[in-house]
Amino acid sequence: MHPWMKHEYASFCVPIADCGNKEGNNSERKADSMSSNLELYVKNGCPWCHKVLSFMEANDIELPLHNIDESEADREHLIEVGGKRQVPCLLIDGKALYESSDIIDYLKEHVVEGEAQEAAPAEEPAAAGAHCTLDGHCSF
Repeated sequence: MHPWMKHEYASFCVPIADCGNKEGNNSERKADSMSSNLELYVKNGCPWCHKVLSFMEANDIELPLHNIDESEADREHLIEVGGKRQVPCLLIDGKALYESSDIIDYLKEHVVEGEAQEAAPAEEPAAAGAHCTLDGHCSF
């Protein structure tokens, strides 16, 4: 389990405009990301969520996280806004972006300035386009 998944999301919910660079990290947030409202929906045990969270950690990106395993309200909001129970899901100004690789590409383009740090190698999730659903099943 990713360290961010151990707590209620509200305890580490930080607007991206308030995220500072940690000492030794040369990446900066791009100005256009500060005008966007970004929120990430995840669930426990989802390898694609872990992939996104690991990338965020490697690049010192902090976003409001919503764990649909721990909050029925977040689960319902994800379905209401995104139209399906698929995670990871990045809400960008209320519009859903799915697929871990697409989310990482968005973060690289709109949040990280300069060279993005790749997350430490881990077990590669299944084929592209795979995702996990609320009931714990993953499709490939």
